[in-house]
Amino acid sequence: MLRRKLLSSFAGLFIAATLSTSTLADNSGLLAGVEYKKVHKEQSIAPFKMKVVEIFLYTCPSCYHLEPSLDKWLETKSKNVEFELMPAIFNKPEFIFLGKVFYTLKELGILDKAHKAYFDAIHRDNKHMRTVEELAEFFTQYGADKEKFIATFNSFKVDQLVRKARKLTLDYGIKGVPSIVVNGKYRTDVPMSGSPEELWEVVNKLTKM
Repeated sequence: MLRRKLLSSFAGLFIAATLSTSTLADNSGLLAGVEYKKVHKEQSIAPFKMKVVEIFLYTCPSCYHLEPSLDKWLETKSKNVEFELMPAIFNKPEFIFLGKVFYTLKELGILDKAHKAYFDAIHRDNKHMRTVEELAEFFTQYGADKEKFIATFNSFKVDQLVRKARKLTLDYGIKGVPSIVVNGKYRTDVPMSGSPEELWEVVNKLTKM
């Protein structure tokens, strides 16, 4: 009798454990808490129906090495999926500085040409520009006017964009980069997904959730 009770108890525990594990899997086949997590504070993505945001840092080697797989994904993603880059703004001057570089390039309309070039300068060429003047000189080869670059870098508009990115970094619950936020609800990254290639498979599934 005791043996039967013990076997029954073990069976109950096994079933409970199995159910607990299975509840992690959503209808996309992804494991919540394993392959993705919910962001701390959900964000609206209006007017878009699907949106993917990559949160990155120019000085992050992993972000730099993710670029080839990102480029491949951008070539194949659905046209209905909006993509956006956002610099992570942690509470240190160097992150604010890098964020201002990004938004300056965006405001000047040269981000498409200069984004990868800046990545290459840091990670491939080991060229670190630590002053606005050095950056302004560097980006002249991509169409920037030095004085306008400096003025934009120090502008109220860029400052506000950096503040917004800082708030979103906190609301998304970003602790490391690169991180991908999907539809303002879900966050994933390479460690959670398994590899850069698997990351974009997870992203594709999350856009449809």
